[in-house]
Amino acid sequence: MTIPEDVGIQRQLTELHVQEWLSDDVFRPQWWLLIALVAISVTAWCILIKKSRLLEICLYTALAVIVFLGINEYGEELCLWDYPTDIIPIFPPLSSVNMFIVPLIFSLIYQFYTARKPFIIASAAAACVLSMVIDPLLSFIRLYELINWNYYESIPVYFLAAVTVRAAVIKIYKILEAHRVNI
Repeated sequence: MTIPEDVGIQRQLTELHVQEWLSDDVFRPQWWLLIALVAISVTAWCILIKKSRLLEICLYTALAVIVFLGINEYGEELCLWDYPTDIIPIFPPLSSVNMFIVPLIFSLIYQFYTARKPFIIASAAAACVLSMVIDPLLSFIRLYELINWNYYESIPVYFLAAVTVRAAVIKIYKILEAHRVNI
């Protein structure tokens, strides 16, 4: 069986990415910092999560991770930004601190602000802080690199993702309630 040309090119790119990761990323200070940030954020989230709403918060978090994974991958693919350090060299690259920290922050906002208006206000504030404080800090420590993007452009992206995921979770729970499904 012959391998299609585009698949062969993808294989070469993956091999090149793995070689680059082995020589440039793994065991470097940024790599350890990335692992530490992910471990700290996941640990803090596990401690802060309300066990009484565990399934609901986990649903929000899982959907948020999926959304932000897509956003991060589209941004990298379109050369809007780059994450110079990867925890692992293949998809999902786990390169983005934002793939972990942002969904976890918004899931905690979802947990603490159950009413719509406070959630929207808290999400807007978080989007501003993430975009204008955290992202520049991540750039400074070389975990995030802007290519054809500006920090302020992330504000509506973060905000709309958080609000959309909240709407999806609420809709799912309304459907479950209407069908009297206990989870």
